[in-house]
Amino acid sequence: MQNDRPIEDERMRGLLHAIGATIREQDYAGAVFLINPEEAAFLYSLYTTWNAVVEDDTTPLGFRVRARSADLGADRAHALLTGTMHMLCELRYFGQMMRLQIGDLITMLEQAGVTLETDPSRTRPVPRLGRRP
Repeated sequence: MQNDRPIEDERMRGLLHAIGATIREQDYAGAVFLINPEEAAFLYSLYTTWNAVVEDDTTPLGFRVRARSADLGADRAHALLTGTMHMLCELRYFGQMMRLQIGDLITMLEQAGVTLETDPSRTRPVPRLGRRP
């Protein structure tokens, strides 16, 4: 899964690509978020041999979760889905931790009188998966 807009910084694009390739090559999953003075960009590297995330350019995000018992056998399908759930729960925990800790730091800076004219979190909606009420 990639950014919801083009990344202008060529070095940032290259670094994200290199980090993503290394994560995949080493059979890890993870998320990378890079920031420079003008922009920020992220990369989810989700494809491993131990989870059920597969590339699929026909989907909006470019991947899907697929582990059919009929194709893989019940044990392998279960192992891949368990790996997928483990990965997603760890990413969610990290996201929650970041939201709380960075929120605390922002509050501390605001209490010290530091403000920002444009806060991306208030001007650009966070992309969601699927429909939400």
